[in-house]
Formats: sequence, structure tokens, C-alpha cells
Amino acid sequence: MQNFTYTNLLTLVPQYAERTDDAFASQIPTLISLAENRLATDMKQQGFQAVVTGTLPTTSTMAKPSYWKETISLYYTDTSGNRLPIFLRPLEYVRNYWPNSSLTELPKFYADYNATHFLFGPTPSSPFAFELVYYARLQPLGATNDSNWMTLNAPQALLAAVMVEACRFIKNPARQATWEDMYQSSSGGLKQENSERQADRTTVFTRP
Repeated sequence: MQNFTYTNLLTLVPQYAERTDDAFASQIPTLISLAENRLATDMKQQGFQAVVTGTLPTTSTMAKPSYWKETISLYYTDTSGNRLPIFLRPLEYVRNYWPNSSLTELPKFYADYNATHFLFGPTPSSPFAFELVYYARLQPLGATNDSNWMTLNAPQALLAAVMVEACRFIKNPARQATWEDMYQSSSGGLKQENSERQADRTTVFTRP
């Protein structure tokens, strides 16, 4: 199957849905966006991983990166050059562990403070360098972004996810079920590939 682009989808979706009217065409960007959100939630692939580096704030909260979905790991480097983890804990745990955010120390824990910020406990005592690895929603497809990891590596899953949303919109449950089966099959294959890749990373190989 060809690699899809946003432009391709704008043409293909009406053909598969057998709806070429303007009312349907005007909804296609929204349908694509809904499909992208579903894939970002369902898939934890390398293609959805991102890395950001910087310096920790000397306040108790730090803004999450744009399009952040879920943290994989968070490390900082202390003044001796040691790379140390900051561990994820529930918000209540971090608040109880470090109730006075005006006091500073080496950070040990962080929590999801809200949808846009992390909370640290203790509050970092210095602007330590950090590395955050996380799952992100990809840069959304659109008129100024014709392709992304999904169009290049998961075209079947992307098309099927868009068509599920399209069939739901036009109220065609039979065809929606067909496309849902295709989505489950193609996304399942991608998940299996990712599981095998993760297993390979932990396998110890011995040369003969």
C-alpha cells in the first residue's frame, strides 16, 4: 500500500466513502484529526517517541512539551556529572513528600500536576540539565504538514482509522465495522513489531 499524505487522504476518503458532496468534504480534516488522536492513544511506537533536553526550573513546576502524551523517562545531571532518574509518583504522594515547595533539594520525584505541567518534589535546588523522553502526538497533518511518521510507516492503520470516523459520521455501521476490523489488524501488526523490537533491546547476544 502506498504511503499516504494529507493531500492523498483528502482525495481517497470521499472515494472510499462514496461521498463527494461538499458537506462531507468539509468534515474530512476533522475526521483525519480524530483518527490521528486515536492512533496517538493506541500506539506506543518509536515513531511517537520524542526527546527534549534543557535545564530544570528552580520552581516546583515545569511545563510539559507540546503534544506530550505520556512520559517514558526523566533524568537530570547533578553537579558531579552523575545522570540520575526522577521517578514518577502520584500527585498526592509528591505533595505529601515535599509539602513546602519553597524549600529546594535534589529532585527525586515528579507527578503529572495537570495536563500541561509537571510537579517536582523536592523543588530542584539548581537549574540541572535534564533529558525527558516521552510519547508525543505527532505534528498534526494539515495543509502545511503533508506527511508524518504515520503516513510513512502506518498508512494502512491511518487510512482505516480515518474511514472508521468517516463511516461513523455518515452513519454507516456495517462499513464502519469493516474498517474497524482493518484498523485492528493493521494496528495489531504494528504493536507486535514494536513488542519484538523492545524484546530485542533486552536480549543478550553471545558470539559463537
